[in-house]
Amino acid sequence: MEQILLKTMLRHMENKEVIGDSQHGFTKGKLCLTNLVAFCDGVTRLVDKGRATHVTYLDLCKAFDTVPDDILVSKLERHGFGGCTARWIRNQLDGHTQSVAVNGSMSKWRPVMSGVPQGLVLGPALFNIFVSNMDGGNEHTLSKSANNTKLCGMVNTLEGRDGIQRDLDKLESLACANLMKFNEANSCTRVWGSPKHKYRLGRKWTESSLEEKDLVLVDEKLNMTWQRALAAQKANCIVGCFKRSVTSRSREVIPPLYSALVRPHLCPALGPPT
Repeated sequence: MEQILLKTMLRHMENKEVIGDSQHGFTKGKLCLTNLVAFCDGVTRLVDKGRATHVTYLDLCKAFDTVPDDILVSKLERHGFGGCTARWIRNQLDGHTQSVAVNGSMSKWRPVMSGVPQGLVLGPALFNIFVSNMDGGNEHTLSKSANNTKLCGMVNTLEGRDGIQRDLDKLESLACANLMKFNEANSCTRVWGSPKHKYRLGRKWTESSLEEKDLVLVDEKLNMTWQRALAAQKANCIVGCFKRSVTSRSREVIPPLYSALVRPHLCPALGPPT
């Protein structure tokens, strides 16, 4: 039943353009690799032109677990999903309870008022709908992969840096309105071609970072040497491990092992083979 409903919802989302171009996670025709390529292409073009560029990395805290049921259903209705669809999803989310066990003691059962259950077929689509309103009205480029968000902009002038701060303030306000929050401890700013600059996210100032893992490690010169060295090191360790553990050297054994265990480390954006 969920698979049938998901196909109908995805078709509606595509026809009504519910999900913006900035979302690469759980989106048809897009994936982690398209997020990485689009980001690197945009930053490289700005840096090649001598434009100072700042990228602020953001991460929603416990994103799937904190989606409020009432706000999610109201957004479904706002985007034109029929009453039956919204009611069916509400019924799916309602009625969940939870308790906590510590040292053999059990708390009382409490109703769960938020969260898209992990493993739910509709979960990724529902989350994309929930965060879809983050796209509108930003002065700089926004790029999302599920709950991970990057805000990128040219900052040759003070106005450019002020623009990024205004976008951050807007994103923070939207998160608060949705009863969610960004992980301030995990936020940071990558700087290319300009002095370090701190931005405010909530009550915290973001730290400048020499490199940031955005699927791959990229340094201040847009060089991926560290990523290649790290990937090669991990791959060699895995190859050595199954070389010592697996006696067979046949073509039926080694290539599948390599593809399943080594390939994801050499190119994490592609992930395991399908």
